[in-house]
Amino acid sequence: MKPQLYLYAIFMAIAFVSCTTDFNVNLDSIPVELVVDGAISTDTTEHVVRLKKTGNYFCDQPVSVVSGASVTLSDGITSITLHEDAQEKGAYKTPSNYFGVAGRTYTLTISDIDVNEDDIKETYTATSTLNAVPPLKKIQVEKQVLLYENVWAVNAWMKDPSGVSNYYLTKAYKNKTCISDTITEWGLISDALFDGMEVSGKTMLYIRSENKAEKIHSGDRVMLETCSISQDYYNFIGEVKNESRGHNPLLGGQPANIRTNIIQTFPKNAINNPRGYFAAYAISRAETIFK
Repeated sequence: MKPQLYLYAIFMAIAFVSCTTDFNVNLDSIPVELVVDGAISTDTTEHVVRLKKTGNYFCDQPVSVVSGASVTLSDGITSITLHEDAQEKGAYKTPSNYFGVAGRTYTLTISDIDVNEDDIKETYTATSTLNAVPPLKKIQVEKQVLLYENVWAVNAWMKDPSGVSNYYLTKAYKNKTCISDTITEWGLISDALFDGMEVSGKTMLYIRSENKAEKIHSGDRVMLETCSISQDYYNFIGEVKNESRGHNPLLGGQPANIRTNIIQTFPKNAINNPRGYFAAYAISRAETIFK
């Protein structure tokens, strides 16, 4: 190497080393907010609404639940009270014979809580309309290679309703066990490209092979669950998925708060920002044996 190039290389190495600085990131405590996670479906079962509090980023303690709240649910015709589970604090459940009805709008009301501990009781509400879902005629499971990974495509046959925008949430079950058990594994489908059409073999969900317990083998019984959700809930799930993947610091946009349909109605003009979502949807299922 020429002396000039050698000296230049040493200079650049020193320059880069000297630019390395340790930073202490100071993340201040955030105000405590209410987090709601709940849904009503057309299944006859105990429907659960879970109430928690937000926590600080570096907090090493379990997230606090909200216990002792008054939780009611109205469909515009009747109203019921959800009772807190004695064994699972923060989980409020409907009676086991309760089911949602397509076409009705459900209003969840949460009251008698003081999340921010300012000695003023707060009230929160959320509304969601339960949309009808087209019945699945049949499904088929097909093993494929997608981006160098073995996957199982779950294809469906159904008649999409015409004249309205439909949004579908999909989950997969293997031998009666849900294998789409996290929101990042849920499928999202819009009917923008097949509105009103007879759908034949449309891929509604991919089952990936990252988890050995979720791999599909010959003889496994696979069930597809399709839920007809609102556009807002569709966007909420999409935003959660995007945030869970993280952001590219060079090409990605700034992180943003994920949308919510939880509104604080009392006290008026409060600065609290509740999080989470309350959804309502109809469900259709079909199953097959993978061969």
